[in-house]
Amino acid sequence: MVGLGQYFGTHAGNLKIYVGLFQVGSGSFTSFSDMLARFAGSYNAFGNSGTFTIAIDRLSAANASSGTCRVTLNNDTDEDVTYHIGGGRLTLTTSLNPTPVGIYVSQGGTQIDGISGHNLWIGQ
Repeated sequence: MVGLGQYFGTHAGNLKIYVGLFQVGSGSFTSFSDMLARFAGSYNAFGNSGTFTIAIDRLSAANASSGTCRVTLNNDTDEDVTYHIGGGRLTLTTSLNPTPVGIYVSQGGTQIDGISGHNLWIGQ
């Protein structure tokens, strides 16, 4: 089975959100298992503040390097997301984002590349 745990770093407790070298917010994983990851947080950056949520669930394929899943970004959900696993990263292609989103472990935390043109790091 494809397990989300191998693509996420620390996922317990209150975590910080960074864009580059700057801490812009904090949040926590409200659910986490091999088949479900849900993160909710808030941010204050670039003159804007708000909430940030991401959820990945319903991975379709057992022991496969690609398949489909459901992704929620903020309040929008895409039920037909394709994922690809390769090079230690989980890549999601969704209609909710203009480019594919890459997720992988980095420096003990979770790096999420390509969310609305930003690269985020979530960790302690």
